[in-house]
Amino acid sequence: MLSIMRILFISLLFAMPFAASAQTAPQELPAPEALPLPQIELIEPELDLSQRPEEDDTGNDTIIIEGEEAIETEGGAIEGEEVVPESLELDYSKLSPKAERAARLDDLFVKLAEREDEEGAKLLAEEIMAIWVDSGSASVNLLLRRGTDASAKGNPKLARKMYNHAVDLSPEFAEAWARSARLALVQKDYNRALNESLKTLALEPRHFYTLWTLGNVFEALDRSDEALEAYREANRLYPELKAVKERLEQLEGEVQGTVL
Repeated sequence: MLSIMRILFISLLFAMPFAASAQTAPQELPAPEALPLPQIELIEPELDLSQRPEEDDTGNDTIIIEGEEAIETEGGAIEGEEVVPESLELDYSKLSPKAERAARLDDLFVKLAEREDEEGAKLLAEEIMAIWVDSGSASVNLLLRRGTDASAKGNPKLARKMYNHAVDLSPEFAEAWARSARLALVQKDYNRALNESLKTLALEPRHFYTLWTLGNVFEALDRSDEALEAYREANRLYPELKAVKERLEQLEGEVQGTVL
């Protein structure tokens, strides 16, 4: 969190100078990739606790769930000791929607930081994104999807219109700002990309894709130190994000080479 606050402070400090420097020819970078829009739904499995599992054929002990107590049928465990099945360890049923969202994100971010394979990390990132893209409004969600589709199909004018409507209708919706910022980067409107990235991070400080966007903006404006800060924070949150890893490694090598 301290790293994110430092990035926000540095970004705000240089926001005004960037408005002028954006008029000069910036460093050319690889074309930014579009942000993903997952097609998954988060559905909690329904558990029927009334069923009493029978002993399996492996000879392992079987747990019988009876109300809030668990009795081990074999093996001599302490009778009456409460046992919580792994599938019930995270119980969101008593949380408000806002608290549940925060709890789910916290859990996913812990897993994302620990995941060491790219494919598994990508699945976790998609679950995080599935939470992020839900504004709570069907109309705003539709605008976001149409904007993303338009951007992917090479229609930035329509994408810009959709994102503008989305942020007008829901100014606290971080994902709309994130995608608008990415579109501004693609269009080389670096001042807008910077400002909208800051709005995103103020609303969703762990938005690793926006930190990636911010790093791209800083690089384009030849601000290598600030770009490294953004990439390092994105890498801390999502270590297996390939695009960030590659830019971070290349930029660190360039900076170290310059110092030497």
